[in-house]
Amino acid sequence: MWSNSRRGRNACARMRGDMSDSVDFRWAPSPADWRASLRAMVPMFRWAPWFALAFAAISLVQLFVLGGPVFVGIFGLVCALVIGLMEPVAVWWRFSSDEMISRTVVGSADAQSFRMAVGAAVREEIVWQELPGWTETRQGFVLETLDEGAASLSVPHRAFASDEDLTSFRSLLENNIGPAK
Repeated sequence: MWSNSRRGRNACARMRGDMSDSVDFRWAPSPADWRASLRAMVPMFRWAPWFALAFAAISLVQLFVLGGPVFVGIFGLVCALVIGLMEPVAVWWRFSSDEMISRTVVGSADAQSFRMAVGAAVREEIVWQELPGWTETRQGFVLETLDEGAASLSVPHRAFASDEDLTSFRSLLENNIGPAK
C-alpha cells in the first residue's frame, strides 16, 4: 500500500504488537494550511504582512503629515496593498488551479516512519531521519524535508480524531526528530 513497504500500512507495528504507538490522521487541505506552512518555512512570507503595514503607515505619513506629493503617497499605498495581497492571492491561485493539492490526505505515523497518501496517485513513507526539523503553528505541524523539490509537509491539528492523537503525534515528533524549532 505504501511506496516503501510491501507488507502494507503498520505491518511492522502489527508484527511487534505495538499498534497503540501508531497515530492516524486525515484531512481535506485548505489554502490556510499552505499559508501556515509557507509562513513557518519562508521568512519572506512571514514578514510580508508586516512590511506591507509599515509601508502603508509611511505612505500615510507622507500623505497627511509631511504634505508631500500626493502621487508618492498613493503609489506607496498601492504598493503596500500589492505586497499585502500577493501572498494570499498566490496561495489561493495555486490551491484552486491544481486538483491534486485539494484532495483528501490520509496518513499515519509510528516510531519508525511517517506515511501520507493523497488518493491513489501519491503514497509516501518517510523515515524520521529524513525529516531534519519541525515547527508547530497555530494551525498545525510543519515538517521540514531533505527533498530539494518539497520544502515541507503540513499536518493540520484538525487532521487528528482526538486531542490524544494530536499529543501522541507531537510526542512522536519530539522523540524522533527533536524539539520544535
